Amino acid sequence: MESNYDLVVIGSGPGGYVAAIRAGQLGLKTAIIESGDLGGVCLNWGCIPSKALLKNAEVVSYFNRADEFGLKMDNFSADFSVAIDRSRKVVDRNTKGVAFLLNKKQG
Repeated sequence: MESNYDLVVIGSGPGGYVAAIRAGQLGLKTAIIESGDLGGVCLNWGCIPSKALLKNAEVVSYFNRADEFGLKMDNFSADFSVAIDRSRKVVDRNTKGVAFLLNKKQG
């Protein structure tokens, strides 16, 4: 299958998908080449899921310091599998958002 493009972007990470969207807005026929998941490493395995897990850690920290706020948390527990599931849902939501923006008719 042969196609002609004005611009080919290698990688769909934050720089790649933003460049492709902007090129489309400017009227360029644009393609993205991605060997992995849409959004690249940052969105799928690096920055975004890490920040989601850091938010969980922040909340756990607040619960561990509850007595400083006059709160008793005698039966507090954390379920890491739920934290991972939340992190993957954040990634899924963001990936769908990127896909929507890339598929949106530009111009």
